[in-house]
Amino acid sequence: MDAGQIARRFPLVARPRPACRPLAERVQEITDLARSAEQDANLQSAAVAQNMAALIVSDCGLPDLARALCWRHAEAYLNSQPLGVQEARYCLEPLVNLARLHIRNGDGDAGFQLLDTLNTAVRAKEKEAVIDGRTVSFRHLTATTEDHQKLRQWLWAILLGDGTRALVAGGRWESAQTHTAHHKGVGERLLDGRQVHVVARCLGGDPASALRFLTSSKLSDEWEHAVAASLAALCLTVSSESSAEATAHMVSSYLDLDAGPELAVFRTCLGATVLDLCELHIHAAAVEVRDRLIRTAVQSEDGYVAREVLGHEACEQSMSPDQRRVLSQAVSAAGLDQGRMPEDLAQVLQTAVDASARATQRLLTRPL
Repeated sequence: MDAGQIARRFPLVARPRPACRPLAERVQEITDLARSAEQDANLQSAAVAQNMAALIVSDCGLPDLARALCWRHAEAYLNSQPLGVQEARYCLEPLVNLARLHIRNGDGDAGFQLLDTLNTAVRAKEKEAVIDGRTVSFRHLTATTEDHQKLRQWLWAILLGDGTRALVAGGRWESAQTHTAHHKGVGERLLDGRQVHVVARCLGGDPASALRFLTSSKLSDEWEHAVAASLAALCLTVSSESSAEATAHMVSSYLDLDAGPELAVFRTCLGATVLDLCELHIHAAAVEVRDRLIRTAVQSEDGYVAREVLGHEACEQSMSPDQRRVLSQAVSAAGLDQGRMPEDLAQVLQTAVDASARATQRLLTRPL
């Protein structure tokens, strides 16, 4: 694996992500949310249930069904304009998820285009905008100027974060650099925008400038120090100035990182990056990093983490038969990439989605 391939894991930002538990448990969670939506007149529960349902079927390898669920969810709100600011966010969330589906399916360009079109249409309150092939109106999305401004701010953050990841997914580092700068997303901390600028300079032929820009960052949290160490090692690798000291610092920063289970996916992706950079230099610490990745994946019982580690060649070739079995079972139990859902769970999920949709429709008919 070369530096360009390793770089595609960036930007790495420690954002909490729910564990990918067995499919039956995840479907039960949606059922519980749907019940809360109906019994407690809870619009938030209804929205979360429908967003989670689309995520689950996407995880199972059913992108067309996921798209259909996103549109069903969004249309309930689109047909109920004007909305309060929170309801307007619930309206846009499934449309944002349509872009994320494109990114998941390997079409970062389509994902970025959808997000950019959505942002422009909402900002301008366009009467007709084509979103994912359908014409929708945002003319009366919010009732007040204040609500519209708050919604624009929320959508700006989405465009900055997810839009950047969409461009990176397509290997468009220069475009991602321009995008983050244009939307004023390059702060002093080592978040998405600043990491993109480091990698873009590095891969663009100026690793020395990238390293200087990196060292001028303000690192607040422990995870930022760990990511900074990995980026520094990447810059030195590209410049052919590999440093045993820099590699050792990168390894220790990763191994010492104290991250809770909600950051398991982040920690795993960071660990895979550290491992790849170690292997480029045939560093002895690669064995320790690899073993840590495998061990924590087995302990996590998280389908996302298990899939990531199984998909890493060095890890997959080094794990024991028992470790491979446990991780494979975690992926299978979560239903990841199966191309189907068990019929009984699919029916339970559909019932919960229907209940959430009914609750949404009923609650949206009430005065704001």
